[in-house]
Amino acid sequence: MQLEQQETFTIHGPQLEVLGEVESKLPAPAKKRSTASVVLVALALVSVFGIGGAKLKGKYNDTAKLYTAIDKYNNSIQTDFGTQVDAAANLIKQVGYLEDAPTEALQDARVALEVWNNTAADPAAQYNANRDLYNAVDALYAAVNNKVDASTQQAINNQYNAFVSAQATIERAAAAYNQSVESYETTTAQFPANVISGIWGVREISRFAPQ
Repeated sequence: MQLEQQETFTIHGPQLEVLGEVESKLPAPAKKRSTASVVLVALALVSVFGIGGAKLKGKYNDTAKLYTAIDKYNNSIQTDFGTQVDAAANLIKQVGYLEDAPTEALQDARVALEVWNNTAADPAAQYNANRDLYNAVDALYAAVNNKVDASTQQAINNQYNAFVSAQATIERAAAAYNQSVESYETTTAQFPANVISGIWGVREISRFAPQ
C-alpha cells in the first residue's frame, strides 16, 4: 500500500513564520492540504484584517492629528493662524482710521477676514481662506505703503511684517503636514490596506492645498 504523501508548507516573513509554527503543531490529520490550508488562510485573514487594520487605523489617527498637534514650543498650525489673523485685524483697523483709506482694498480685506473667521478647521477649507486673506491684506498694504506719515507707516509695517512672518511659518508647517499625508496615501493605496481601510473607518485625509 502506498503511503499518502504529506505536503510540507514553506513559510516566509514574520507573520508567516508564526503561522508556520501553528501549522507544525497541528494534529497529523490536520496537516493534510485541505485542513491546513483552511486553518492558515483563516489565521492570515485574522492577521491582515485584525492586526493590519488596527495599525492602519493608528496611522490614520496619527496623521490626521498632525494638523492640530502642538509642538515642543507649544505651537501648532492653528496657533500660527491665530497670530496671523490678529496681525491682519490690527492692520485693517489701522488703515480704517485713515481719512483717505483705500475703500475697495479695505472692504476686500474685511470680507476676507470675516470669511476666515467663519471657516472650519479643515486643511483644504483653511487653505483657500488663508490664500484669500493673504492676498487681500497684501493688496491693502500695497495700497497704503509709503502714502502715510512716518508714525502710521511704522505701525502698519509692524503688523504687516507679523502677518507675513506668520504666513511663512504656516507654509513650512503645512508642507511638513502634507508630506505626512502623502506618505499615508501611499500606504493606503497598497494591498491589503486598500481593501481593509473601509472596514476600519479609515478615510482620506484632507491636505492643506486647493481641491
